Amino acid sequence: MKAPIAPSAYSWTGSYGGIAGGYGWGHSDQTDSGIPVVPPLVPRDGSYPVRGGLFGGTLGYNWQQRPWVLGLEGDLSWADITGHSDLCGPLTATPLPCGTKLDALGTFRGRAGIAVGAAGNWLLYATGGLAVGRIHGWDALTPASGDVWRAGWTVGAGIETTLAPNWTAKLEYLYVDFGNAQVFNVVPGVSESVGLSANILRAGINYRFGDQAPPPQLYTRVVPMAAGNIWSGWYAGLNAGYVDGSRIINTDGSVFANSTTRQTAPAMAAGATSQLETGQGGFLGGVQFGYNTMLSPLLLAGFEADIQGSSLRGSASTATSVLTNAGTWDTSIAASRSLSYLGTIRARVGATVTPNLLLYVTGGLAYGGVKSSTTISQANAIADVPANTTSGSFSDNRAGYTVGGGGEWMFLSKWSLKAEYLYYDLGSANYGTGNILVDEFQTSLPGFGIAAIGTSTRVHFNGNIARVGLNYHLN
Repeated sequence: MKAPIAPSAYSWTGSYGGIAGGYGWGHSDQTDSGIPVVPPLVPRDGSYPVRGGLFGGTLGYNWQQRPWVLGLEGDLSWADITGHSDLCGPLTATPLPCGTKLDALGTFRGRAGIAVGAAGNWLLYATGGLAVGRIHGWDALTPASGDVWRAGWTVGAGIETTLAPNWTAKLEYLYVDFGNAQVFNVVPGVSESVGLSANILRAGINYRFGDQAPPPQLYTRVVPMAAGNIWSGWYAGLNAGYVDGSRIINTDGSVFANSTTRQTAPAMAAGATSQLETGQGGFLGGVQFGYNTMLSPLLLAGFEADIQGSSLRGSASTATSVLTNAGTWDTSIAASRSLSYLGTIRARVGATVTPNLLLYVTGGLAYGGVKSSTTISQANAIADVPANTTSGSFSDNRAGYTVGGGGEWMFLSKWSLKAEYLYYDLGSANYGTGNILVDEFQTSLPGFGIAAIGTSTRVHFNGNIARVGLNYHLN
């Protein structure tokens, strides 16, 4: 017969904060949409290693049941993980440098581990969750550069042990992946995408808030919770509601070559420059969990994390005509944008206006999957002028911010209903949608030479959320 597992003498239960620093190494690819390749080859403009240091702060909470420890941990670090290649642009006459820098890294992760050792003061754990990073990419061709906050994922493992009753030290490995998506336009109409993944090895010191908790017991006496403390503790639930997004999508045409018919290229650029207004509004629904603590009989603080699927889609089209001495340039444009999912990690601060009614404000990180695409077609009725079509698209897991407020009503023991408003902003994207070229020597236009424009699209991924939710409180 197996002996029962004894509870640890040391308890990991409770909240903590600390600092951590270390070293990261990995790989970055830059993809130039203007480099033609034969599938399935990847049109890499540059491919090179990245490396560098990072340092930041950590907050977390552990819950221990016998030897098993579950927890949540969030961190934000300054980073200087950089790399470059001197041989980017393999199809240009002279290859030029390009590079990438990860200058900030944040994670929000679950932790699951086991307390080992004679006193249970060694914690072995696995961890994984959301990663957020600020990525800077550059290319010396024009030169051009851009910055973006991107959401990705992370997994890893670590070991943590006590140094003193309220102090612990840890050693941790994380793998982070931010995928590959457009960051800037290297030349008009041609987008440059940057992908980055890295290994992170770091050491940290944490301070446990409050006195060392008593070791977990096999049996505990149930103590009724005070009436004013019904909000304290963990909760989880479901939510559903309405989400909208910015209606406006702007397209732009810029001249980078002109023929001897001076009005041709400006007319082409004017036709490709437009503002489209899409439909807005969709369904949003998902799950949330969080933790509350009462700062006083009236004041509450806590955090909440959620993730939702979204049906928000919008599309629009327009047609314009630009009349010149060399004929009429007819342009049609179709554009779309969408939000496939949205998640938030937020702080909440509120007041119990009655024991069962909580009013709160909230704000923090937002992240989501965004997409946009544009197709531009141009034609001229003059003989031999070819119809031209160009297009481009953008897809990324973006990070941004959210703020809002709401009210929550405890209508039954352990059950609450909430109504909430949030504003979210995942930033803007300016992506290349290709070039349009007309060789007048091959047409009946009155001049010669090539008229050429670069096209791009600008879209803002922001909007409003109004939703209701149902929570079950685990206290």
